[in-house]
Amino acid sequence: MIDLELLQHAVMDSRDGIAIADARAEDLPLIFVNPAFERMTGYSHDEVLGRNCRFLQNGRIDPESRAEMRAALRKGQGFSKVVTNYRKDDTPFWNELSISPIHTERGAVTHFIGFQKDVTQRLLVDEELRARNRDLESAKKALEELVTLDALTGVYNRRHFDDRMESLWKISSRTGESMAIFFIDIDYFKTFNDHFGHQAGDEALIQVAQTLAESFQRGSDFLARYGGEEFVVVACGMDQEPARYFAERLCERVRELDFDNPDTESGRLTISVGYTVVTPHGGLNAQTVIERADQALFEAKKAGRDRACEATGSTHGWAPARRSYEVSRRSNS
Repeated sequence: MIDLELLQHAVMDSRDGIAIADARAEDLPLIFVNPAFERMTGYSHDEVLGRNCRFLQNGRIDPESRAEMRAALRKGQGFSKVVTNYRKDDTPFWNELSISPIHTERGAVTHFIGFQKDVTQRLLVDEELRARNRDLESAKKALEELVTLDALTGVYNRRHFDDRMESLWKISSRTGESMAIFFIDIDYFKTFNDHFGHQAGDEALIQVAQTLAESFQRGSDFLARYGGEEFVVVACGMDQEPARYFAERLCERVRELDFDNPDTESGRLTISVGYTVVTPHGGLNAQTVIERADQALFEAKKAGRDRACEATGSTHGWAPARRSYEVSRRSNS
């Protein structure tokens, strides 16, 4: 059996607060607190004896913690939680509280002993570390956006497209899904810039990019600014007919934007679209398909612009289609 004098010194010299409450008396009054409890709370021994320890909440009740504690004590069980308490001068501190029941030989609970540790500094350091981590994550995200996003339009840039295209191609190769690739170019953009100024040109690029983003909103769609006035869209899982519809609809939607362009046949800002739909297999690679879609764009521009042109395959390989979907003429017919 441990020496009682040694036990008393251990309790009195402990750096953690120790308090004992009488479980047999009404409202669980305190019957003992050690010097560390006094230093931690600012209350003297005489000020707290006979009182329930709820005075440490200073009228600021945490309903959840109170309910948990009451339920545990009512069952004669222990309770542990970090809670907010208040010193005598009303300054808050974080209290790592642990309460244990003291039983008689027959198992009856006679007292509760509570151990308090002031963990305020530790939690402040933890919160500072979390804040720094949040700042680092924000900085990392900003850096990633700087590296992957086009600064003007907010869509992905060419570098990220080159990286992402290979992974999208591999995914489609594994799943066997079709893939549609669209190349979009603003018609006569240089002369538009020269005529209306670079500010108007930037605004046109932004609105065209926004129109494309609104048109391709699936999680598997990928939009990037390919360079200058050219954009590229990769739509995994898209078949030929939906691709044809989207290509034609893009031409319509851009023409509906509030931009004039005296160099185009319609007098409006227009785009040309080249696209192809493929199912990746061993005889194809991503670069070949990109070149086919880009060639289809060239065919659309050569055929008069403001239209969509598809590169189709044949038994002899892939070649640009010679058919163009002249949206403006079809819609007026």
